[in-house]
Amino acid sequence: MARLERALDAQSLYWIKDGEGDRIGIVWGLDGEWRWSVGAHPSRPAASFEEAQSAAAGVLGEPILFKGRSR
Repeated sequence: MARLERALDAQSLYWIKDGEGDRIGIVWGLDGEWRWSVGAHPSRPAASFEEAQSAAAGVLGEPILFKGRSR
């Protein structure tokens, strides 16, 4: 199952990792704008962190669990 982890020392950068811990995607926010990307797909905009996480999960076809510190 995929999981979402905050990147070290980052306020709004999250890695999407697979079950083995390999990075397979990213969710990030900059200046109030959120974007996400999975695999080799180009990044796409999202209205919120939750929307970016949900859209990435839709592409993966499975839920993404949030791991780590709270957002």
